[in-house]
Amino acid sequence: MPNILENTVNRVRQAVDSFANSTAEDWNKKEDKRDETKEDMLWYAENDDNYFTAVLENKLSRQCLKAIADKYYAEQVEEVLNSSEKITKRSYPFANDILEHCVKTLKMSGCPSVYVTNRLFGINALSIETKSRQIILISRKAVMLLDEKELAFLFGHELSHHQQGNLICHTVNGLMNNIVKDSEILGPMLMDTIEVPLKRWCRQSEFIADRAGYLCCRDIDAIKKLFVRLGMIENPNAYHQYKETGEDHPMLKTRYEHLLEYIRKSI
Repeated sequence: MPNILENTVNRVRQAVDSFANSTAEDWNKKEDKRDETKEDMLWYAENDDNYFTAVLENKLSRQCLKAIADKYYAEQVEEVLNSSEKITKRSYPFANDILEHCVKTLKMSGCPSVYVTNRLFGINALSIETKSRQIILISRKAVMLLDEKELAFLFGHELSHHQQGNLICHTVNGLMNNIVKDSEILGPMLMDTIEVPLKRWCRQSEFIADRAGYLCCRDIDAIKKLFVRLGMIENPNAYHQYKETGEDHPMLKTRYEHLLEYIRKSI
């Protein structure tokens, strides 16, 4: 297994290096078209200077990341789905109506399959893409306990990850975490080449997804209430702020402040 993982990581690294060394002229030619497409699909997003966003535009890089996701996660996902229940008008009418509202609000042409599962604990949701299947998993507790506005935020947030097209990177990020933790050789390489920009990119995608969640619920008080229920630290200290720089998810307090800033700019 270590040799397989090392070879896979080397392929990703080579793809990253190849793209990073491409000429500025080639990149600038793509930039206008990319920004135009992004504006049409994600009017609530902002450009990020993290070069890993550029890596996603490289076909070879995306193929490598997709291969990792399909190889190491597809079987696990299938096992979860076998013990989960799909949200439909018949099975979960309340949640289904909110989901349809969110899809319409975000102007999405289609909706991922959404499943209620006991494999996620607490109030939780997770977006996945393996073998070209777009899936959202949501915990049973979330469906049972969240009110309309809170559930709209949660659905909008997860739908945005699909709309952003970044699920492959989130999935691979989970694998990278395990590699860094288990390998003294690969750890430093990943930190320098892949993990740092990948985690920064993941944090940025969370801010974007929160904006989508807000657009779906339009209630910042409901979002704060949800964040508090999820464990938001009202007054983080210096240690929390330092630790956040190495995480793939920003602190809930940071997410809340970014969302407030987005709302202020939107008014």
